[in-house]
Formats: sequence, C-alpha cells, structure tokens
Amino acid sequence: FELQFVPMEHREEGGYGGADPRLVGKRMILQVTNTGDDVSGYHSFDIQIPGSGQGAFKHGCNSQFKGFSSGDFDCNSAYGGCSDEGGCSRLPPALQHGCKWRFEWFHWLQNRGKTDNPFVNFRRVKCPRQLTQLSGSEPLDDDHYPEADVH
Repeated sequence: FELQFVPMEHREEGGYGGADPRLVGKRMILQVTNTGDDVSGYHSFDIQIPGSGQGAFKHGCNSQFKGFSSGDFDCNSAYGGCSDEGGCSRLPPALQHGCKWRFEWFHWLQNRGKTDNPFVNFRRVKCPRQLTQLSGSEPLDDDHYPEADVH
C-alpha cells in the first residue's frame, strides 16, 4: 500500500493526534503482513514500528531477542510505546534505528501531541522489491496493481 498523510485530527476525546504538519503530504510504502484483528476503526493501518508498543501481543519480541524483558520493547507502555527518543536505548541495537525513526521522520507526539494515529489517504500498489526481499513474502495478486514510485 501507498499511504499519504493528511491534515486531520481525531474528534473523539476532545481531539487528539492526527499528523504533525511536517508529516502531512509525505508518503510511505508498506507491506501488509496481517489483518491486525486487535485493531478496529475505519481504514486503520497498525504500523509496526520498534518502540511503539506491542499492544495485545507482548511476547513475540522478547522470545526473538533473548536477554530483554517485554517492557524493554515499548518502555513499559504496551499501547503507545516509548514517549521520547531516549527510550529507544532500551531496545536491542538492531531495533534502535527504527525506534529513532519514529521521532525523527514520523514526528511522534511532537507539536502538541501530533502524529498519534494519523489519518491517511491510501491506495494499493505493487509491493516494491525492497520490501518483498526483507519479508520473504510476495502477494500472489501483486501484478494487478500499479508500481509505486519509490524515489
């Protein structure tokens, strides 16, 4: 899928989140690998970012990375994860760069709490080779969709 971040805020609970103005208009190409049955909402994408919270699935990371507790992967906050970039140092070295990306590119919780579950426009695109090589998975119907501009 190709996502493009849009300037909308959540209206419930007095308004929160949405996208930081520096994120609006940026695009992201991602590969959907599961349905995320613990997530609900209109057109929700639960983007798995290191340090962003493990949600209902708290045991996968510490079984893959020995020597770390479950709380090390999300700064003891299963829903929301590390609240600042300093918390990224708790993660295994292989995941720290992805955790820092969340604050540097995604602008997590900056600008009065923006970029908390941002809204997106999206379209299905052919999954780029860079992603299928990492995941080892290629959708069987990929040839039915346009290629994404990954430059």
